[in-house]
Amino acid sequence: MLRFAHRRASREFTEALRPLAIEGRHYGVLLSLGLHGSLSQRELIDRTGSDKSGMVRTVDDLEARGLAVRRPSPADRRAYAVELTETGRALHAEAGRIADSVAARLLDCLSEDEQSTFCALLERFVTADTT
Repeated sequence: MLRFAHRRASREFTEALRPLAIEGRHYGVLLSLGLHGSLSQRELIDRTGSDKSGMVRTVDDLEARGLAVRRPSPADRRAYAVELTETGRALHAEAGRIADSVAARLLDCLSEDEQSTFCALLERFVTADTT
């Protein structure tokens, strides 16, 4: 059931993001940078669950659109830090509103109490220690 739920949510979110010309992978990076500020590509990989080549492509896409920039990391001369541009921050905010709208639409089949319970259970599931 989790797989079916993921496919449904992913399909609806992908369609809703289409007017912004970004995909879920782009939104994941925008969200991480919006929440945490400048991050290395390694940190973005860890936060989004991406692989190295996928992250390079995603950051390349964001840079090409003027949504993010790579700068030398002040903490490590060998690494680059990725940060949002003003345009990236604006797109992040718009995509966040879309994400909220899609989530509300997806959960509309549940009562308010069921939505609260569902979200609490998902959070517990996602953060459970698997070791």
